[in-house]
Amino acid sequence: MGRAVFRKPLMMGLAGLLLIACTGWVATAASPEGMRLYVFTSHYLGPFPKSALQTGAPNTPITVPVAFFVIKHPKGNVMYDTGVNDKIIKDPNYWGPLYNVYKPDQKPDLAVKPQLQKIGMTLDDINYVVLGHMHLDHAGNVGLFPKATIVFQTDEIRAAFWPPPGAASAYITADFAMLRAGIGSPLPNAQKVIQLNGDLDLFGDGSIYIHRTVGHTPGSQVMVVRLPHTGTVVLTSDACYLKENLDKDILPSIGLVYSPADMLEGYAWIKRVRDLENGDVIFAHDPDTFKAHKHAPEYYD
Repeated sequence: MGRAVFRKPLMMGLAGLLLIACTGWVATAASPEGMRLYVFTSHYLGPFPKSALQTGAPNTPITVPVAFFVIKHPKGNVMYDTGVNDKIIKDPNYWGPLYNVYKPDQKPDLAVKPQLQKIGMTLDDINYVVLGHMHLDHAGNVGLFPKATIVFQTDEIRAAFWPPPGAASAYITADFAMLRAGIGSPLPNAQKVIQLNGDLDLFGDGSIYIHRTVGHTPGSQVMVVRLPHTGTVVLTSDACYLKENLDKDILPSIGLVYSPADMLEGYAWIKRVRDLENGDVIFAHDPDTFKAHKHAPEYYD
């Protein structure tokens, strides 16, 4: 099923018009009190050459976090990305040959369940899971949330089950196969989903806005979280890997880019939101950015 959100404000100033022209969305209400943003990492990846994440960079070894996020909101708890499938803790062969390529950390305390316990939550407390995309380090644990509504782009779910040539290796079908309904069902999905072909203001108040950013994959999406005190935070998933990539418009290696032109357009969108709202940007895999931010159980509000 698809949902589209269109809002027509009655009055707005020049700044509001500029925001619409540049970003395509409008904040419709003040962000509610009680919102909190928590930053986590799943199992770290690497070391592998930095040049994989940044074209022209030296082959210096780099170890990266695999960030995922939880937003507490009065209308529902939202997880953005789900990290590396926790099955690799006991079964490295679950990733097959990719295990030796990405070299994931395997610490039990980095599994999703004990991490959520840090903030007093269980798996069943998550109401929405928004997937930045469906690669093995971002949709790995989506199967842990059968009671949640899963939010993804139509093009991404199609690519995940039947990827474009040359783009298949990072999708592990077993990570998300449980989203398909059983044999004989007239519907494709086994649980509640919101299947998008564009953007979505999740709660209709501007506080959590999902933006489609084709580039890294056919259906990538970033999330803008607008907190009542901290302000705007853009969560990029893999729409951009490193802060330096964003600042200097540097693409990752060609093997990590579905559409170079669209990825650069995504960079521009992220920078417009950041600059117009004096916002922060948290990248899923930038080790310096990750170290510079508070980690759960600390939070931003």
